[in-house]
Amino acid sequence: MTDGDRQQSPSAHRADAETSDRPHVLLIEDDDVMREMLTEALQREGFRVTERSDAFAWLESCVRRASGAGASEEGPVDSYDVVVSDIRMPHMSGLDVLRILREINCTGSCPPTIFITAFGDSETHDMAHELGAAAVLDKPFPIKYLIEKVRSVASG
Repeated sequence: MTDGDRQQSPSAHRADAETSDRPHVLLIEDDDVMREMLTEALQREGFRVTERSDAFAWLESCVRRASGAGASEEGPVDSYDVVVSDIRMPHMSGLDVLRILREINCTGSCPPTIFITAFGDSETHDMAHELGAAAVLDKPFPIKYLIEKVRSVASG
């Protein structure tokens, strides 16, 4: 029997089903320590987490989904239930991503967004909400509050 002929055991099928039933979070944070801490906290609460250090993966995922593109050499189009993103990052901000998605009419292909920021003035909050963000949390924030927001937004 070759590797390609192997079938998953019933317990492997259950594990896949259990994993796919958990809400999937795309976490975008350029600070490594913050990203690791948030990932661990979200995973402890039962979320699946895909980590990225910049916003390009988020933009690409939404555009590929909107265009109906399937798998590419980068892999399949990931399906996320919610995006948690820093606003200020090198190269492209979280607000820039939402602005671009709006300009190319792709906002409907993207999951709801929760922004986290250390620079949360009222203008930033207003712009984020105007662009469609579900929430904006100012750093530092209680992890419990982020978990509650993610759970609420992911459940619709």
